[in-house]
Amino acid sequence: AYVLNEVFDYTAKVGRQDLYFQYRHNSPNYRRIDPSPNNIIDLYLLTKQYSTDYTAWIQDTTGVVAEPTAPTVDALSTEFSTLENYKNLTDTIIYNPAKFKPIFGAKAPTSLQATFKVVKNASIIVSDNDVKTRVIDAINSYFDVANWDFGETFYFSELSAYLHSVLAPNIASITIVPSSESSTFGSLLQINANYNEIIVSAATVDNVQIISAITAAQINQTVLA
Repeated sequence: AYVLNEVFDYTAKVGRQDLYFQYRHNSPNYRRIDPSPNNIIDLYLLTKQYSTDYTAWIQDTTGVVAEPTAPTVDALSTEFSTLENYKNLTDTIIYNPAKFKPIFGAKAPTSLQATFKVVKNASIIVSDNDVKTRVIDAINSYFDVANWDFGETFYFSELSAYLHSVLAPNIASITIVPSSESSTFGSLLQINANYNEIIVSAATVDNVQIISAITAAQINQTVLA
């Protein structure tokens, strides 16, 4: 049995009044949120077909290959629907298409376009065109999508070391100079990517220049008197 005891030594105070509270939560149109799950899992997916098509477009110099369209959220949800069998009941999966970030070539944003300036080894007889082709082939190998992850940062020092290793003994030196007049030498020595981006090279042989020596003029630097 329960016994109720009346209490008389309590106090009551009037709190804040006439408060207006408004809660807004807006979700992007491409996201469908189920309010019941506790965990939302964002997956960023790069399909093999989109990767192949994008590589073909970024390396095309004829203008014949059209830029591919990234798969939609609905298409990814359908293609990878089996993943739903492995998630917890309290989870919901959001399928996001990967995004490429082209650098160096004409298909890259203006601020990220650049010229590779190469000094050949004077003791080796090799044509300029041969060196240019080998440089681009090596750069494309370096930026193979299998070597990169989402949000990974590009460092020219690492690319330079790779090019010297692969192209030796044909080249003596190589540097990178921004194509934009508003950019300064060194601005492209490090390029960051967003969490959903994968860096890829858009460079062609037109972005490779053979020079006799690396001077202030060659790297667009003003020589002070």
